[in-house]
Amino acid sequence: AVVYTARPDTASVRYALTDAERDLVERVVMAEAGGEGYDGQRLVAQCILNTAEAMDLRPDEVVLAPNQYATPAQEASREVKDAVSAVFDDGDMVTDEPIRWFYAPRYIYSAWHEGKTFVLEYGGHRFFMETEA
Repeated sequence: AVVYTARPDTASVRYALTDAERDLVERVVMAEAGGEGYDGQRLVAQCILNTAEAMDLRPDEVVLAPNQYATPAQEASREVKDAVSAVFDDGDMVTDEPIRWFYAPRYIYSAWHEGKTFVLEYGGHRFFMETEA
């Protein structure tokens, strides 16, 4: 089993990431929303965080699950790094809704996503949360 250790400065951090997790999440957000602007990047980071918490998974497990997220970019921009930090470190969410999924309708139509509860559209993505039973 992998042991995760928190950084020493995490007392007021919303969700403590290891250095390796932070790098991976940043590169995935870059791949998914690097061109979507700061709010679009925060929305994707928020989906990763919300899913990790809802499924009791670490963020690296979320982004590396099959068919869930784009292949990580080689590196993340400063803006993406700031967006990931805002969400995971500061808890700075774009929406109060617990968004977990998104897709880009300009590339595909996803009946699976559309079967969830639609929350908002931003840039090239539609964001969804779990539909309550």
